[in-house]
Amino acid sequence: MTWSNVTDLEPGDVISILGVDHVFYDDVMRTGGSIAWNDQNPGNIVNSDEAVSYGAYPGKHNDIFAVFPDEETGFQAVRRYLARRRDKTVLEVMKAYAPAGHGSNDPQRYAQQVADAMGVGTDTALAALDDNQLTTFADAIRRVEGWRPGEARGPGDLPGDVAQWLAEHPSRPERTAADQPFARKGTIAEGVKNIQQRLNDLGCDPPLVVDGNFGPRTQEAVQRFQAGNGLTADGIVGNKTWRQLVGI
Repeated sequence: MTWSNVTDLEPGDVISILGVDHVFYDDVMRTGGSIAWNDQNPGNIVNSDEAVSYGAYPGKHNDIFAVFPDEETGFQAVRRYLARRRDKTVLEVMKAYAPAGHGSNDPQRYAQQVADAMGVGTDTALAALDDNQLTTFADAIRRVEGWRPGEARGPGDLPGDVAQWLAEHPSRPERTAADQPFARKGTIAEGVKNIQQRLNDLGCDPPLVVDGNFGPRTQEAVQRFQAGNGLTADGIVGNKTWRQLVGI
């Protein structure tokens, strides 16, 4: 049984319900694990043409991250990413791979962790690494990015809320219009438009531009909403904030 028997879902599609992501493949849905595990993307490689060239699903992404068809393809994508940057040092690669200012990234610390795993210094050029060290590098990235398994469910074993969601939103446009992603400053997604529109509907003044870009003004509006509803005003839209936004 495949998803074609259920709805028009395609491999690599992601649906988000109250801040929880559910990632669909040919005949398995992954949910409840780390984003790297859900996406079969051990390195949390950002969605891009380069990621697609490594085997990521074209046009599919989970927040900013690429979605891969299987774990091995995702792991080899990390190795291929590194192999294309043999002219760079470990530290230079990590500054580009996990730039400071993007979330909680600390490229210096990150570089030290992967360098320690390989037994080299952060100033070591990737050209000096042998094949085994390159694999160790990729393994270290997987470990630092977080590889926490969740649940793998088939078409006949969907959680009740997911099955109900698919029944209530059977078409792609309907699912897009109802998407409820985990979102924070920097998130760019169709589902962010739903946050912005709901805040406007609840009286956000001045109204937000409904553009799907979770920028500073959206963050401030979320924080005001959270503070006014007894929530931690962290500007992050997760399960509790979504419930308040949609009146559950």
